[in-house]
Amino acid sequence: MTRLEVFREFRAAMADPERLGDVPALKSELGGTRAYPEIEAQLDGVRGFHPTLDLEALARLPAGTFGHEYVRFLRVNELKPIVLTGALDPELVARNAFVVRYGIIHDMVHVLTGFDTSWPGEVGVWAFVGAQRWSRTFRVAGVAALLVALFFSPLRLGRAWASFRRGRAMARRAPLLITLRLEDMLERDLEEVRAELGLAGAGPGYLPSA
Repeated sequence: MTRLEVFREFRAAMADPERLGDVPALKSELGGTRAYPEIEAQLDGVRGFHPTLDLEALARLPAGTFGHEYVRFLRVNELKPIVLTGALDPELVARNAFVVRYGIIHDMVHVLTGFDTSWPGEVGVWAFVGAQRWSRTFRVAGVAALLVALFFSPLRLGRAWASFRRGRAMARRAPLLITLRLEDMLERDLEEVRAELGLAGAGPGYLPSA
C-alpha cells in the first residue's frame, strides 16, 4: 500500500466503529512508531498473536481471576478490547506488531498494575510503560503524561506524582510485558499472576472508588 492508501484506510477505519481495532496498526504505519531493535527482536512470540477473547466466558470465571477482573474493568469504564478485523494486509500488521500489541494489552496493564482510568491512573500506566524502555516514543510519553496532568488534573497532581513514581518502580521489577502472551494468564488468579510478574501488591485501584 502507498502512504496515501494507508491514510485513506486509516480515515475509513476511524469512521467505522466496527473497524476501530485496525486503527493502531494503520496509525503506526503512518507514523513509523517502532520499538527499539532489541525489543522488536523479542516480539516474535506475540507477532500475529491477537486472539478474539470471549468476554462472557471470562466474566463467568471466579472473582479475583485475571480474566474476570479484566472484564470488570472494561465494563465499569465502558471500554471494548482492541480487535483486529482481518481486513488489513498481514504484513502491515506484522510490521507494526509493537503498537498493535500495546493497543491490545493496554487495559490489561491497567489491571495488572492497579491503576484506574483517571488522569493520575493513566500517568501511572504510562510511567510504567516508559520505564519498561520499549521505545523512545513511549519513554517520552511516560514523562509527557505527567506534564499533561498539570493541565487536565491540577488538583490531583500529588496523586499523579505518586502514580508516576509507583509506575516506574513497578516497571523496573517486571519483565517486558509487551513480549508476553498475557491472554494465556487470564484464567489464573490475579494476585498469582502479579506475583509472577513482580507486581505483587498492586491492589484494586484499577476500579474507580465508590
